[in-house]
Amino acid sequence: MIDADGTQHRFAFARNDQAASADAYAQALAAAGVHADTPATVLCDGDAGLWRLQREALPAATVALDWWHVAIRFEHALQTARGLGTGAADADLADEAGRNLERAKWRLWHGRWTGCRRKLAGLYRWTKRKHLREIAGINRLQRHISQLLGYLERNEDMLVHYAARRRRGEPISTAFVESAVNEIVAKRMNKKQQMRWNRTTVQPFLDVRTAVLNETLEDAFRHRYPGFRSANDDQVLSEAA
Repeated sequence: MIDADGTQHRFAFARNDQAASADAYAQALAAAGVHADTPATVLCDGDAGLWRLQREALPAATVALDWWHVAIRFEHALQTARGLGTGAADADLADEAGRNLERAKWRLWHGRWTGCRRKLAGLYRWTKRKHLREIAGINRLQRHISQLLGYLERNEDMLVHYAARRRRGEPISTAFVESAVNEIVAKRMNKKQQMRWNRTTVQPFLDVRTAVLNETLEDAFRHRYPGFRSANDDQVLSEAA
């Protein structure tokens, strides 16, 4: 979570069930000073469960389907399109498929979802033409396009004018979340650390890790244990040295 000043507040919870997840999400927002009527923008990868959490906790938020995940899906389709066929003889087919995918992506970037959908649907029909059935990779391209189109249609209400938002300096991507995931989870679970968790320990682990990264762990200790060292102890020791 990033506030208006650019300050990040990390939170994490295990999605054991919808009710528990909703409570954990609401608590994390409240801890960061965010309430149901707080102006907010929510970016999501399209997971239906996460959208439900957003609607429950922040019903008035501006929502946007994360561009990073959209672009990744387009890239998978483009890579398949570039590899169509078995050689130079099929190069024109690969170029045609690639151009149409790029045009669909451009339309989506500029807020033209209807045009994007039309272009993808047309490309899907093209892959099913009889004379293309034996082209190497055509079935895989067909599958990628179908999945991409379905993904965008399921999240149609969350599609925004990405180019306009970028020009205004508004968020369009959750790419930064990938580094947060690494901070919270991967850094403590890699081969050197050899850490593991289970259902009982996962949430306490996440709570401690996010508190460390948010620099709130000491305050949490003081709240729970009033006898814990005061906030001035470090400064006093530093001055004495």
